[in-house]
Amino acid sequence: MKTIFAIVGSASTHSSNHHIVNHLQQEIGADIHFTLFDRLKELPHFDPEESQSHPPIEIIALRQVINDADIVLISSPEYIFSVPSGLKNLLEWCATTTVFTGKPVSIITAAAQGETAHVELQRIMQGLGAQIDEKRNLLIQGVKGKLDATGEIWDEKLHLDLKNLAVQLNGYE
Repeated sequence: MKTIFAIVGSASTHSSNHHIVNHLQQEIGADIHFTLFDRLKELPHFDPEESQSHPPIEIIALRQVINDADIVLISSPEYIFSVPSGLKNLLEWCATTTVFTGKPVSIITAAAQGETAHVELQRIMQGLGAQIDEKRNLLIQGVKGKLDATGEIWDEKLHLDLKNLAVQLNGYE
């Protein structure tokens, strides 16, 4: 069974990115083991000395889950034209390892604008050695206007985009 490890980069508990990932998980179906990680606030602040010599146990476990996943999905907002600090912290903990080397990564940026963070996150992931394919990436601009008050997606184009992304993630070997 294929595994997807999904990381939500938002600091908000009920963010648009959570709703997007939950919708995508339903589109993907039960044929793929889908694990959601949305506890960025719980990670210790990056320490380059600890990262190599004695990383915290939660970082060791997180690195192992990333390593074992067939594909990593990152869904993130844009904070001040950049990648959120909590997500950047997680990625920094992985920089001294090879967990992302050759790892297929799918990037969703769901924000008001998002272009800058979308490009930045792709550049970071390429720097970590991840395998990036445009068919597995999605920029969702004006995301809050595409969801109703309960987080349900009402925008037909977004439904179609997520359905197409699910096909890409399902079909990845």
